[in-house]
Amino acid sequence: MRKAWRRFNELLEALYGTRHRRALLAVQRQHNDALMLMVYADALGIDNPMAHQVLELKILLADDFHDWHRRAGLDHSVLDCTRCC
Repeated sequence: MRKAWRRFNELLEALYGTRHRRALLAVQRQHNDALMLMVYADALGIDNPMAHQVLELKILLADDFHDWHRRAGLDHSVLDCTRCC
């Protein structure tokens, strides 16, 4: 039964994944960008009531910061705390 369920799940994932892959990736990218903005909002001068709660995420998202600011249309990082370019 598990094998049949796993196969059915793979079939559905292939069916919906191929049709809506671009849309799903775009939504995922938007969510990631919103998270990145929330994490780095205090460094950008935006009031962030969750600054102390997302402080530890800066370390985890440091590698993705370069891609984020390029997608945001910034040629170079505007933050003094993060040098990536």
